[in-house]
Order: sequence, then C-alpha cells, then structure tokens
Amino acid sequence: MKYFKIRTVKWLSKMKRNFIKQQFLLLLLSSFIFQQVIAQNNTTAQLKRVTISASGSSKNVRLNNKIYTLQQSIGQASVIGTFKNEGYKARQGFIQPDVFSKIKNESIPLNLNLVVYPNPFTEGVTLSFKEPIEAKIEVTLYDMLGRLLFMNKYDKQQNIDLKLHHIASANYIIKVVANNKQFIKNIIKK
Repeated sequence: MKYFKIRTVKWLSKMKRNFIKQQFLLLLLSSFIFQQVIAQNNTTAQLKRVTISASGSSKNVRLNNKIYTLQQSIGQASVIGTFKNEGYKARQGFIQPDVFSKIKNESIPLNLNLVVYPNPFTEGVTLSFKEPIEAKIEVTLYDMLGRLLFMNKYDKQQNIDLKLHHIASANYIIKVVANNKQFIKNIIKK
C-alpha cells in the first residue's frame, strides 16, 4: 500500500508539473497572438494588405467587432519594389512595416540627385552629389525597423566619405537632405 501511495504522489506531482508547463506555454502563445493582433491595428484608412502566392497567405479575422489582417510570407529576404497609385501604396515583397513613410518628409521633394557607392560596402560609402550643393547637408542612417542609428550635418561639398565600419553587417536605409530636397536609399553592409 505504501508503494502505491508513493507512486500515486509521484504521478500526481508529474501531472502537476505537466499542467504548469502547458499553462505557461498557453499563456506565452496567447501573449504572442495578442501582440500580433494588436500590431495589425492601424487607423490609416488607406492601409490594405494582402499576400497572394504559393508561399504566403492572408486572412481577415474579426475580433471584438474589429477586423484584423493576419499575414504570412515565406522565402523572400526583402522588398522588391514600392508602387503608388491613387493614394494607395503597393509593396511587392516580404511583409514589413512601412518604414519608408516614417523616414520620408512629405514636405520635401524626393529628387536630390545623388549617387551612393559602393553598395554593398564594408568600411563606408561615398555620397557623390550630381548637382551643386548650396547649403548644409544632413545625413541620417536607419535600421530596417526605422530606428535612427546615425545623424550628422556637413558643410556644403560635392562628396562625403561616410565611415560606417562600426556598424554590424545588415541592411540599412540612408537619408540625405540638401538643397531642400531629399534622397532615400537602401544600403547593405557586408
């Protein structure tokens, strides 16, 4: 009888541990799903997302009288292109936050004539302006989530050697403002 009680206590203890593990995993999964649903909540009327392919899908889900779009995409490493028409933006490629609209200043034209080379780079890039620069130049560097990593102002000049050896190998977005114009481009550090 004593053996049976010990065995029963061990079995109940094991069941209790398994139950706690299951509850923890359920809580973790629920938290993840909640964050994903909240992340899809956007008040912009013009935001319309859909994924159509053999390796991705979209699904609209109704929760608390709100409709959320859940998306999944597989196999593509980056955005291929952004297209604009009648106030809508269409981005072909991997699902990601619209960092470009956060970085771009809508009140400044996006037509600064500039070349950034080499791209990809290892130590740094050269900014070569293809128009006369008449005032100070502001250079900012962002990661792919739109977080500001670097910002500096330079006196007017036609070429700037930007040293970036201290940053990790990754994709970045560089923004240059000069002559009341702006230039935005993806750059890659190898």
